[in-house]
Amino acid sequence: MKIKIERVRYTALRNDEFPVIYEQTLNICEKHDMKQLHLDKSYGELLTFRPSIEQMTVYLRKNSKLAAAGKVEYERDRLISVLNKVVKGFETADLPETHPHYEVLDALLSKYQSRTIASVSRAAETERLQMLETEVNGNQAVQVAFAAFGLTPVVSRLFAANHEYETLFREYIAGLSEAQRIDITALRKDCSKALSQFFDALQYSAYLYEELDYAPLINELEQLNRYYNRNLKARATRRKNGKKTDEEPSIPPMGESDSAV
Repeated sequence: MKIKIERVRYTALRNDEFPVIYEQTLNICEKHDMKQLHLDKSYGELLTFRPSIEQMTVYLRKNSKLAAAGKVEYERDRLISVLNKVVKGFETADLPETHPHYEVLDALLSKYQSRTIASVSRAAETERLQMLETEVNGNQAVQVAFAAFGLTPVVSRLFAANHEYETLFREYIAGLSEAQRIDITALRKDCSKALSQFFDALQYSAYLYEELDYAPLINELEQLNRYYNRNLKARATRRKNGKKTDEEPSIPPMGESDSAV
């Protein structure tokens, strides 16, 4: 009887997720007799990628800049939200002694569209905050207004976080250039092809050698693939709903958090 094994779209995996599913696939296969199942050739071809995948993993572990940048980006988004809420609060209070300061800050934040900064691209957000910082540093009335509302520490940390983010992201991009020398793209493409060919061979062998029991191997591999597909689908849904998924934690290996979606 012909079978169809659920597959994973490997291109949807992040660079740090791909080696994990590759290694977990091998770990499952190692528990079974590939030669007896007539899979030794395709499995052997899959094994040849192991040293290169391990090298890729070592490199990726060293490159933690993107994760650090993501944390700083979250912080600056939170601080922008604080600014907007506090200034809006003084509008609602409508106190004569604070109204002039409110007008100054409302004009400033409106000019740089502060209420939408967190939703624009990372590069645009960085640039807009740099322009905002330049104007704040050159405008004493703005500085006085921030101080009157107790926002000076918030503004200072916001601009510092923006500088940190720019530095970290620039270092991350430089790391990508180094990654190209390792040729991660080509490695992933070739290894993904070998994985697909292995699953093709497994499906064909299970059909051809009906007297052999392929069910334990197939069931374990399908459980692994379903786990990743659930998480990838959930991530795609969050992205479609406007969530910034680039800096979310990666999918944990199956077994560490099987319920993660």
